Amino acid sequence: MKNTTYAVLLFAVAIASLSLGNILLKQGTNRYDTLTAAGLPTARALWHTPQLPAGMVLMIVQFVCTLTLFKWGWDASVVIPVLGLSYVAMAVLGKWMLGEPVNAVRWLGIFLITAGVFFVARSVIPDKPV
Repeated sequence: MKNTTYAVLLFAVAIASLSLGNILLKQGTNRYDTLTAAGLPTARALWHTPQLPAGMVLMIVQFVCTLTLFKWGWDASVVIPVLGLSYVAMAVLGKWMLGEPVNAVRWLGIFLITAGVFFVARSVIPDKPV
């Protein structure tokens, strides 16, 4: 039997690191573009864009968490859909940290993804005996 407590913790770390890593990569790319457009050489622009390496480190954390879940015997058909919860975090972080618009259609799509994750997760959690 898989230890669901540790798995839930690992899923949470993976989702958080994936979401925040993507936000940092977006911020870093925007800053890098601004710096290079202002005439800063590529190497100096990268040096002044700490969001890029920080985002990459967080993506590596997510990757290691995913590999660990696979190593623990979790099916890819469960792990990857559950990581889809990062879409919820991305919408919230994108709106809050990047000022991106999140309209009703996007929220509907995120709700549908969340509902799908619920059903996938429910398929691996055993029913308690009555």
